[in-house]
Amino acid sequence: MKKRSLYLLLLCTTVLFITSCQKTIDRPFITPEQRSSSNNSNAIENAKKVYVSSLDELYAAVNNADNAGSEVILAPGTYVLNASYPNGGRLELQTDMSLRGQPGQIDAVLIDQSSLPFASFRLSPTVSVAPIRMGRGTNSLEWLSVKGGTVATNPLSVIESDLIGSETNVTISHVYVDCNGSRTGIMFRNRLQEHANRVINATLEHTEIENAVSNPNPPGAGLALQNRISGAQINLKMNSNYIHGCRVGVLHFNGGLGNNIEHCSVDIISQNDRIEGNGCGIDLGGGTANAPLFSNNNIATAQMYGSTIKGNGLAQFPPINEAHFGGMDVSGGFGNNGASNNIAIIKLSGCDISNNNGTDIYAYGAYSPTGVIAGTNNRLDLYLNGISANAIVDAHASIPAEPAGTNVVNVYR
Repeated sequence: MKKRSLYLLLLCTTVLFITSCQKTIDRPFITPEQRSSSNNSNAIENAKKVYVSSLDELYAAVNNADNAGSEVILAPGTYVLNASYPNGGRLELQTDMSLRGQPGQIDAVLIDQSSLPFASFRLSPTVSVAPIRMGRGTNSLEWLSVKGGTVATNPLSVIESDLIGSETNVTISHVYVDCNGSRTGIMFRNRLQEHANRVINATLEHTEIENAVSNPNPPGAGLALQNRISGAQINLKMNSNYIHGCRVGVLHFNGGLGNNIEHCSVDIISQNDRIEGNGCGIDLGGGTANAPLFSNNNIATAQMYGSTIKGNGLAQFPPINEAHFGGMDVSGGFGNNGASNNIAIIKLSGCDISNNNGTDIYAYGAYSPTGVIAGTNNRLDLYLNGISANAIVDAHASIPAEPAGTNVVNVYR
C-alpha cells in the first residue's frame, strides 16, 4: 500500500509538472512592441467618449477644450453647419480629438457645409480655410460623409489639417467627400510662418472623394498636398481610396504663396488606390515657383503599389492649374525661372496606368508653361515596374529646352 501510494504521488506530481510546462509553453510571448501597441489600443478604447445627436451637442463637444483627447461619436442624421456657432460655424478639433460617425455605415452621418457663408471660410481677407480643420496632436475623422460648400461661397477645401502645431498625426478613414462647390476635397498643407519645419503624418484610407469640378477657381483637386513654408514635411500613407470626377485627382507640390521656400519634402506611399475618371489623375512637382520668387532644394516622392491610374484625361474635367490632360503630370521643377535644385522620385509597381487620353505619364526634369525655363539642376526619376512598364510615357529633360542640360529626366522600366 505504501509503495502504491508513492507511485500515485509520483504520477500526480509528474502530471502537474507536465501541465505546468504546457501552460508555460502555450502562453504567447509578448514583445515590448506588442505590449506598447496593446497599451495604445487600450488607451484608445479607454478614451473619453462624448455622444452627440444634435447640432448643438456637436458644437458644444468640439468647442469644449476639456474634451481634448476625446472621441466624439455622432448619432445617425444630418448635421447642417451654421455660422451662428463659434469659429464661424467651423469644426476645429481639439488636441488628440477624433470625430466618428457610425462604424460600417458611411452614409449614416452627414456633415453638410453648404449653408455656411463666405465669411465662415476666412480667417482674414487673404487666408481661406476649410469648415473641418484638424492638426492638433493626433486627430481622426472616421465613418461619415461630408458635403462641401457652394461655388458662391468659394471654400478652399472640405477638410484640411492646418491647425497650429509642430507635428501632427492625422487619420481620415472610411469617409465620403462630395466636394460640391469647394475647390478641394481634402487638403494636407503647411502654409503659415508658424508651420515652418512642421511635420504632417497623414493616413488616408477607404475614402471616396469626388466632384471637385464645379468651382472655376484653382486648384480643383480631390486631394491636395502643399508645403508653402520652408522646412515643412508631409508624409502620407494611402490605402484603398477612390478619387474621381475631379479636375485633378491628386495635387502634390512644394511652392510658396507669395514667399520663397526651400528644404521641403512631400512623400506619398499608395496601395490599392483608384485614381480614375479625372481631368488629370496626378499632378506632382518637386518645386514650383515663378521668378523673382524661388522654390529650391525640395523633394517630392511617390511610391505606388497595385494602384490604378486610368480613364483620366476627360475633357469635361479640365485642369485649371496648367496640368496636362492624362494620367500623371510629373516634374522635378515647375514654373518660370524660379525652381532649381529640386528632385521628384516616382516609383510605380504593379500599377495599371492606362487609357488616359493617349498619354499616361508626362515626365519632365523641368517644365515651364511660359517659354522661359523653369530653373536649373532639377531632376525626375521615374521607375516603372511590372505592368506599370506598359504606361505610355512622354518624357523631356526640359521644356523649353535648357542649353546647359542641367535639368534631367530618367525613366527606368
